Amino acid sequence: MVIRQREKDPLGAMMLDYLQGQLDVSVEVESTTLEMACMSGAVMFRGYEQMDELERTGLDCCQGTVLDVGGGSGCHSLWLQEHGLEVDTLDVSPGCIEVMRRRGVQHPLHCNFFSHGGTKYTTILMLMNGLGICGTLERLGPLLRHAKKLLAPGGNLIADSTDLTPLLRGKRVSRRDGQYLGETIFVMKYNEIVSEPFPWLYIDFAMMQTIAGFNGMQCEQLITFPDGRYLMRIYE
Repeated sequence: MVIRQREKDPLGAMMLDYLQGQLDVSVEVESTTLEMACMSGAVMFRGYEQMDELERTGLDCCQGTVLDVGGGSGCHSLWLQEHGLEVDTLDVSPGCIEVMRRRGVQHPLHCNFFSHGGTKYTTILMLMNGLGICGTLERLGPLLRHAKKLLAPGGNLIADSTDLTPLLRGKRVSRRDGQYLGETIFVMKYNEIVSEPFPWLYIDFAMMQTIAGFNGMQCEQLITFPDGRYLMRIYE
């Protein structure tokens, strides 16, 4: 889903305000199943030195031509550009696209990952639980098949996700009977601006390997953390 109306784009509105000097802004995130923290402008505009080990490792894995999916403020794309990589940067938020243009991101594209095509990439980068854009387990297969079409021979999809099992033990996540633990629906709010509800997926690594295999791809875990977060490389 590509956002066309500014009044449905809370994340983009918050980032534009931050860029214009309102440094204490944040977006409220509501989930049908999870306890969520606010997304602050300071976090969204972080530099490489403020990123955690998972993000830095993901960026360090990028090679050749890169497709950065979910560019946000452009923090990942800007670092990759500074290190000589050619980057196309996708986002569905018009506000985020405007922020990236103002910050010097070279090729910001206002479109959905599933509708993007015509170019081959050495690396597809999906950080910040970026695989979650598929929304459900059922849609993960189509995402991987589309990624295969966009990857050059020998190319890699670098992504992170989260195994929510530790949260279940801590009773910080709820689910309906029969629902996969990692499926949720989000709504974002900033001042009076409210997004449309959108589905999101967090997936454990064992399930990720299984679905990747069903779609002719392999999945390698690169780094993992006790809270369930992990970084992976997906390839043919």
